[in-house]
Amino acid sequence: MRGPFGGRPERMTTWIVVAVGVLVIGGSGAAVALALRPGTSNAKPAAHVSAAVTTTAPPATAATTTAPPSASATPAATASPTLAASPGSTASAGGGLVGPGNWTYPALIDQAAYTGDSATINAIACASATTCYAADSDGNVLESVTRTSWKVVATDSGANLSAISCASATFCVAVDQSGNALTLEGSSWDDPVKIDASSQLNSVSCPTTTFCLAVDGAGSVFTYTGSVTHWSTAALDPNQGSLTGVSCPTASYCVAVGGAGNAFTYQDGSWDQGTAVGEGNSLNSVSCSSPSFCVALDSNGNPAVLAGGTWSSQTYSGTAQAVACPADGYCVMVDNAGGVSYYRGGAWSGVTKIDGNNSFNALTCSSASSCVAADQYDNVLFDTAAG
Repeated sequence: MRGPFGGRPERMTTWIVVAVGVLVIGGSGAAVALALRPGTSNAKPAAHVSAAVTTTAPPATAATTTAPPSASATPAATASPTLAASPGSTASAGGGLVGPGNWTYPALIDQAAYTGDSATINAIACASATTCYAADSDGNVLESVTRTSWKVVATDSGANLSAISCASATFCVAVDQSGNALTLEGSSWDDPVKIDASSQLNSVSCPTTTFCLAVDGAGSVFTYTGSVTHWSTAALDPNQGSLTGVSCPTASYCVAVGGAGNAFTYQDGSWDQGTAVGEGNSLNSVSCSSPSFCVALDSNGNPAVLAGGTWSSQTYSGTAQAVACPADGYCVMVDNAGGVSYYRGGAWSGVTKIDGNNSFNALTCSSASSCVAADQYDNVLFDTAAG
């Protein structure tokens, strides 16, 4: 079952980009990769030229974000998977030209590997500012240690990888929609191991090399404690339905969210009964920097913030696709229209357009100053000075 992770149309080969002046809005755990929001279509339109880069000013009251402006220019041709740099761009230390908001311009993740392929990047995890792994819908795991070059390092044949998490550059776990887990130990990836015989795995989080949690579509959690071939299983809530996301900032604290709109907390070896979050909407993903700070996204693309032991729902005028919180009180959120917003000082910033009108599929931040996002066309963007 491919679920929300669909295919894409054949790539075109020509870009026409309208360059305009750029107004840059300033601002600024464990590496946790967030997959595409369940229920979100991945279908790729035939024409996908990125619009001219624009930004919106932060709202006067920062509790809610402002809507991104409409595209300021209408391109005349279909696009290829990369964007040209606008005048005045600068080179980043890690490679690539720096565009709006200190993000590099979109670059195809691996042209050699993806020529004629229909795969879509579903998740990214970075163990450092330069060592990253991506998981795609054709079962490939790709590695980059330079930011500018990616290669396939593992394949889960015929599977749709839904999530990946890395505790270090030599330990990662990827999970798929067939119930398998792939583990990087040292310098090589192990063969896929079936850990869930009854449902698809939706998310995984590994805060250390000896502890991971994965969640599935039937409300169950799976725990790794050092044995690749054995994951313990527990039914978190048989009535919960699908668990869609999990985030573990430490080996003794995790938060899992699901389709019934509840957030479940794992602390010191046991789970609580769950807390209703939001206004009855399902929750699609979560990111926690510590036991005292998390952000979850609901099915409408709105964030809910856990701070001071209480969840508070907030409104985002766009549709957020992924969120990553590398530090308490600080998060990065990307949406379905090429925008990024930052949470700091207890409020969300305005939206900065960094990828035309392309929808983002995945986001990860290895630190408050290093984030990576992937869009619907398998382009990656690096935040060279987050926020």
